[in-house]
Amino acid sequence: MENPSEVSLQTVAEKAPITSRRKLNTELEDQMPKPYLARALVAVDPECSNGSKGHHHNNMSVLQQHVAFFDRNKDGIIYPWETYQGFRAIGFGIPISLAAGLLINLTLSYPTSSSWIPSLLLPIHIDNIHKAKHGSDSEVYDTEGRACSWPTEM
Repeated sequence: MENPSEVSLQTVAEKAPITSRRKLNTELEDQMPKPYLARALVAVDPECSNGSKGHHHNNMSVLQQHVAFFDRNKDGIIYPWETYQGFRAIGFGIPISLAAGLLINLTLSYPTSSSWIPSLLLPIHIDNIHKAKHGSDSEVYDTEGRACSWPTEM
């Protein structure tokens, strides 16, 4: 490996003080195997290099697992009333939950649909949730729905 003092490996820029306040984890490769590798079934970090213990992935991508919480009847489709119920389950009030149920499903329904004809029921299809990923996302998930550890750990 190259000498860390080389310019190309510097993690702090003197004229950008934020780079010294928000330090990067330079030991990540010692803490978890292949930290640059996007994981399909489990989200990993240095404390849980094999994912959360006891969590069953059901052969779903990490992004699919993330949104499956809102699939209250576990049929693979999330309707606005299920989004509403999910938001209520995590403690949001009625107005926010109603708005979320409408706006989220309105935004994600068509991109996740298998049809060119939009459904008025605004279903979000979990198997196609990767199609709803957009450019302003946090990059925690790649375009196929795999978990990427580098945006949060590096």
